[in-house]
Amino acid sequence: STPVEVSGITTAIGVSSGTQFSCAVLSDGKVNCWGYGSQGQLGDGLYVQQNTPVEVSGITNAIQVSCGGNFACALLSDGKVNCWGLGSNGNLGDGTTTNSGVPVEVSGITDAVYIDASGGNDGACAVLSDGSAKCWGKNQYGRLGDGTTTDRSTPVDFPAGGTIVSIANGGGTVCAVLSDGKLMCAGWQYGLGSGDTSDSSTPVEASVTNVVQV
Repeated sequence: STPVEVSGITTAIGVSSGTQFSCAVLSDGKVNCWGYGSQGQLGDGLYVQQNTPVEVSGITNAIQVSCGGNFACALLSDGKVNCWGLGSNGNLGDGTTTNSGVPVEVSGITDAVYIDASGGNDGACAVLSDGSAKCWGKNQYGRLGDGTTTDRSTPVDFPAGGTIVSIANGGGTVCAVLSDGKLMCAGWQYGLGSGDTSDSSTPVEASVTNVVQV
């Protein structure tokens, strides 16, 4: 197959893909999504497949969008985060475990500067303006870093032990880059990079230095 142009989108500033759906953030702050939509992941409230982009309801000030398996989140210009779609593991961050076909506000986050909902798992993380991070959703292997393996429907701190500059939300592991170049990871033993032979529900230091991106 060859690439085709997505219909009607001419001002995209960012794009992200989930499981059989994609979303784009536009220069006017709106978000458009298209593809598979039965879990509400297109954000238009209809729960149906859309072969051309539809506008996510109520969002006019997005600066980033990140798609998970069957849900998506948008970072807004005021530092808040909205998510929509599949919510069965708390991955919408609004304190529920129900799906939503329209955006809901992630609880307690008002100063986010970066989000990541990718990685094929039902969870997401946000880096905050003070260099801390919070994560929510599926906590398989202890990947949220809060010392448990309990799914979280509202954000919990990812205690990386330093100033976080970026974070990566993987399928079984979450990793954060610190300002001093360290990489701190929590979750599945084989994703920690630390040589550990068991899962870790709190962040441990990976055996790598001078990290700038993960």
